[in-house]
Amino acid sequence: MITAAISQPGTIREQNQDYLLIDAKLCLAIVADGSGPHGLLAAELAARSIWSRINDIAPVTGSNEVEYRLKEAVDLAKADLMADSETRYGFESGPESVSLAAVWLSRGVLAAFSDGHCAVASSDNNWKLQKKTCTSMPVQPGQTFLLCSEGYSAVLAGQQTQQNSPTLPEGQVTAEDMQTALEAFAGEIARIYDGDDRSAVLISLEKQDLTAGELHELELFEHFNKEYRFPLWAPLLAAAGSALSGFFALFRMRRHLPKLLAILGRKD
Repeated sequence: MITAAISQPGTIREQNQDYLLIDAKLCLAIVADGSGPHGLLAAELAARSIWSRINDIAPVTGSNEVEYRLKEAVDLAKADLMADSETRYGFESGPESVSLAAVWLSRGVLAAFSDGHCAVASSDNNWKLQKKTCTSMPVQPGQTFLLCSEGYSAVLAGQQTQQNSPTLPEGQVTAEDMQTALEAFAGEIARIYDGDDRSAVLISLEKQDLTAGELHELELFEHFNKEYRFPLWAPLLAAAGSALSGFFALFRMRRHLPKLLAILGRKD
């Protein structure tokens, strides 16, 4: 997938509390918007936890499970953050400490998640802002998705600008085209409101992205085949061993065979 990203601090705070994570190989993108004095750390921990979970379960996730697994990864990340943040990192994290926008494409199905102040929009839905939702859809090459934090979603939700998405050139786009369009869009958003930190990820799907996950599936099959398959030659070897043992036993008894045959040949 072709990606572009931008993150700016705004004028309210010195520190940007947004964290971006993009894994093109896994076809996963996350925008995490932290809040509070430890917002950036909370955002990073949540995003990395989601990535770790998706990376682990991708090989065994079917196309009908992508949405459920993405939501599950988000829920587990937030639960872990609330349980471990104080003991492991020295700060208390609540359920609203991190807002998230994430998309994950696997086996031709894209799942999109957003909660809190973050949002997701797509070209095939006229860039309508999707907030507090989790959905999935089959996708095609050329579809484009925008993930954004509060600095963007607040302006777009308030319809304060006529430009509700980055303007991309017609036809095949490059990474440079994407970055240029996203930076111009960021400038328009900042012109209207330059307060909150704002971050966005722009994604355009390519043809090869639609087969994402299949290579993992083949690798998993090979792994189980090597580790757990029952060797077909095992029963043949056992049968050959039994036959050899029988022949060896007869060979050792060859001196007694005349007597044995004589006994068997007697009539009562």
